[in-house]
Parts: sequence; C-alpha cells; structure tokens
Amino acid sequence: MSEPSEAESWALGEPPRAHLRGALPNYSRAELRERAEALDVHPIVVELMVGRGIEELDEQRRFLAPRLRELSPPATMAGFAEAVDLLVTARARGWRVGMFGDYDVDGVTTTTILTTFLECVGVEVVAKVASRAGGYGFGLAPAKALHEAGVDLVLTGDCGTSDHEALAWLRQRDVPTVVIDHHQVPETMPPASALLNPHQAGCAFPFKGLCSAGVGFYLAAGMRSAIAKAEPSSRANLPDPRAWLDLVALGTVCDMMPLRGDNRVLVRHGLETMGQRKRPGVRELLRRARVGPEHAVDEGHLGFMLGPRLNAPGRLGSAEPSLELLRSRSGAEAEALAAKVEMFNSQRRSLQDRIVAEALDQLGEDPRTPRRSGIVVAHDNWAPGIVGIAAAGIVERYGRPTLVIGVDPGSGEARGSARTSAGVDVRAALAECADLLRRYGGHKAAAGVSMDAANIPALTERFDQACAAQLGEEVGRDPIDVHDGELALEDIDLELIGAIESLGPFGVGFERPRYLCAGAQVVRVRVLKERHLALTLRQGRDQRDAIAFRKAEFGVERGDSIGCLFTPSRNSYGGRDRPQLIIDRLWRVRGS
Repeated sequence: MSEPSEAESWALGEPPRAHLRGALPNYSRAELRERAEALDVHPIVVELMVGRGIEELDEQRRFLAPRLRELSPPATMAGFAEAVDLLVTARARGWRVGMFGDYDVDGVTTTTILTTFLECVGVEVVAKVASRAGGYGFGLAPAKALHEAGVDLVLTGDCGTSDHEALAWLRQRDVPTVVIDHHQVPETMPPASALLNPHQAGCAFPFKGLCSAGVGFYLAAGMRSAIAKAEPSSRANLPDPRAWLDLVALGTVCDMMPLRGDNRVLVRHGLETMGQRKRPGVRELLRRARVGPEHAVDEGHLGFMLGPRLNAPGRLGSAEPSLELLRSRSGAEAEALAAKVEMFNSQRRSLQDRIVAEALDQLGEDPRTPRRSGIVVAHDNWAPGIVGIAAAGIVERYGRPTLVIGVDPGSGEARGSARTSAGVDVRAALAECADLLRRYGGHKAAAGVSMDAANIPALTERFDQACAAQLGEEVGRDPIDVHDGELALEDIDLELIGAIESLGPFGVGFERPRYLCAGAQVVRVRVLKERHLALTLRQGRDQRDAIAFRKAEFGVERGDSIGCLFTPSRNSYGGRDRPQLIIDRLWRVRGS
C-alpha cells in the first residue's frame, strides 16, 4: 500500500513529525524574559536567537547591532597582499584591466563592484561576463578576447579557481591574473598571480562563508587603504567602498550564503545602502519589482524580486544585460536596460512555471516523494539555465533538498542544479554520489551536476540517503519539521512582527521563524489564481488572515479545524499594515 501524499495526508488528518529548534527547550520562560529585559527587546527576539544557537549575552548584543568594524581583517586572507599590490600597480602604471565574471548574480555583482571601483580611482577597465552557451567558468575563449582587447591584468569574479587552462594561457603571455572566487579549491592550485578564495589551504581568514562579491568588496577596500597610505593627500578624494555594499548584499543573498558572521554585517549594512536607492540600476530594478520608496528593502526583495530578474539573462544566454544595468550611470540608461532584463525575466518565468508544474506532476505520481529526505526529479529538454530556480520552487513545495535535472535526449547528457532545505549541505550530499556523476560543484546551499542520464535512477536513491544521513532521519519515514514553538493567534500582532523583523536578515544559516498552530477553525477560504489558499483562521475570539501558497489542491472548507506550521508576516497591501500568516505545512485536526 502506497504512502499518502501531503494533500491526502491533509484529508487523513496527519500532522507532520516536528520538534522545537535548537537549544530552546533548555530555557525556562522566566530565563528568556530576564534576558529580553537585559537586551531591551521583545522576548520573541531572544527565543529566536537561542533557537538558532546564539545564547551568550555578548554574542546576542553583537548580533542585534552588527558593526562594520567587527568584520574579519582582510590582511589574513591568502593572496590578499599580492592582489592589492597588482591593482595598485595597475593604477600607477596606467594598465588596462580586464575582468570576467560568471553569469549569475554573484558573478555580475562581483564584476560590477570591482570594475566600477577601479574606474572611480582612474583605472581603465574592460568588463565581461559569461554566457550560458559558453559554459560555466573562465574559458579559453574569454581569455583570448580579453588579451585581444589589450588588457595588462585580468581579474575573474565568481570563477577561475578551477579554470587552469585559461589562466595558464594568459601566464604564457605574461598577463598577470587575480582570481576572486569562493568555490571549492581543487588539489592543484590555479596558475594565477593571486588567488583570493577563503577555501584555499593555508588561508587564515576566519570566515569561510563569503560569496565572491564579499571577497571583491574586501579587495576594493584593501586597494583604497593601500592608495591612501601611499598618497595621504588623496585620501579625501578616494571612493568609499561602503557605497558598494548594496551589491555585496545582493550577491550574498542571491548566492544563498550563510547569513551569519561577516555576511550578516555586510548584508545588514548593504540593505541600508540599497534603501537609499542611489545606484540607478538598482533603483530601476526596485521600481519594476514594485518596491516603492515607502518600503524598507529587505532580504526577501533581493532573493525573490531583484535576484531572479538579474539572473534571467544569464539563464537564457549572456549575462551582459544585467552587467550593463548594474554599471549604468543614469536613470535613462538604467530604464532602457531594465526593460531588456525584464523581457528576459518574463521568458524565464514562463519556462520556470512549466518546469515546476511538470516536476510537481511527476513527483505527485510517485508515492515515495513525501517520505524522501532529498528529492531528485528529471525530464527531457528542461533548460539547464532554469533547473536551479525550478529546484527552489520544489523546495518551497516539499521543504526538502531538491535536485532538478534536464536531459538532452540526443546525447544522454544530463545537467542539473540542487537547492538546499533544512540545513542540508547539498554539495556534501552530492559528494556521496560522486561515482554517479561526471562533474559536480557549488557550495552548501546550491550546487550543480553533469552526468550520464542512465545514472539518474541510482542517483535518486543515493541522494535521498545522503540527505537523510545529514538530517538524522530514517529513509522512508516522514521528514522531521523544525519549528520555533507554538504561537497563539491572539499573540500575533504588528508589535510582534516588528520584533521578528528586527532580527533580519533571515536566510541560510539563520532561518526565518516558523511556528506551530495546533488548532484553528477556518471561517473563510478563497482560492487565488487556482493555486493558492487565502484563509481566515479563528481561535476563540481572535481571527487572523493567512495564505497558503500552492496548496489549492487541499480540500479546505469553511468550518474545518486545521493545524499548520506558519511564519508571521506583515501584509501591507492597500497601504495598511496588518498581520498575516504564511502557511508552510497544513493538516486537518482529527475529529473535525
């Protein structure tokens, strides 16, 4: 007999297996209130920090007020001094500097940060980014193109660590290179003049979670310090690297880096910088995403609105339109380029919706899907540039790490992308399947594979087992859902939501809160766009609005008693703020 799907489990009244997050059960309510008074914060702020392993008073104080001066010193980064020296030399000797970035948001923001900073200090640059057709990484073709453009120094952003052929080709022609990257380092070091990658052996930089945009920011700051030291009279006229923190935040959030340590500092201040809307390209992106000046910019806007738009050109072809948009210098220029990016985004959205719908149909037909700890789904002709964002859609639906694979039926070549959930290191999970793959890479939150399509059935089982081992789950059983405790509807108000928002940014490594509602009555229900459920829930005399995305297939009716896992949120539609529950998991309370 097959196991029920999530929608069927709803009908049977089956709640998920769930437990409290982290160390929270070890603290009494009185202890949490006492700490909240010491920090002068709402008690829920302390609960959320403790649940995520932030328990010491001093650590909590730093977490609540992250400061740029607390960033790790860049001088401890291997290759940093050599990279700064090359950039200072380029400026002093009038070199033309070429830069090549990857086609995703991290590559584009890294390229924008360094090329525009270099231009501000008087360096001539040639800025290029990858095309999907050219494949991942810094290949021989872009290396030759930069050489033909007459560059004297080449930088790579979010690529280069494994691109030995192109770097060696430039070295043979006496062109020095600086690699700015954060991907895993192979056993053989790249033949670069300087490698800036916190993951390389012998790098004493303590924080290993930077994306390439973060590494690029450190390099720009180091160059400014070196120039100011050598030319004290020029200090007042040098650009302030903090003006580029909006792009650092964009790269960090969109590349799904852990929002702890240095990244939390960079993203918190980067969101404040972005909120000033001084960069024409970013300002136009926010406008098109309908994030008006009256709205504070948060990590959700970056991850779900700006990031998909900037990624779209590179998913379908060349990322040049996104680079040009971020490098634009006027509102008129930005408006025209944003329209072009928006066109690519519409095409991307259409392809993504089709892939996600086909994947969900395929997974829904497999009775084992709800019991998997890691999900693999594959199909012929799914666009390789879209499978990653489609994987994020599957993660949203099932709450499990997911690998989505597109197969070329002619060659049998399969290429896929994985996205994480529940804290699983998807790159490590893929490493457990390495014998089934031709190539894999990435980081904890997102990774990619290429493989023979014939190995997909074996990979499906092995990836499931590898994720289950990390989660401490038994393969074939209901996955364990983690939450932050039970929260009554009467306690959900704008003050509580504001307290939760004060802890942002949320993301990988510092998950957005999720609470348990053990039981509530449905007093109103509507289906939106044939996909989503808009509900009004009641406990006693208290009612709250809720929305459950992509759960229209659940047979929820007025009068039903339900339980759910949800995130409290602020609904500002119509210019009036009100509380709203974003429902993640939903089940019928037995007996209703």
